[in-house]
Amino acid sequence: MISSFLTLVIRVAILAAFTFLFVVLFDHGPDNYLTNVEKDFTRLVDAVTPLISPSGPKSPASGT
Repeated sequence: MISSFLTLVIRVAILAAFTFLFVVLFDHGPDNYLTNVEKDFTRLVDAVTPLISPSGPKSPASGT
């Protein structure tokens, strides 16, 4: 059971990585591919970070 779930997670992660790389190649072409991957990955991280981080500034009383 756990091994099949782990296999599914690994396959989905590989699919997501290859999809991201293909989209970068399709959008920008093969010129400066690694530079474009870095820029798009940074753009993706900047877009996702506010969605997963807790909202609001941290206060000293919060303990974190």
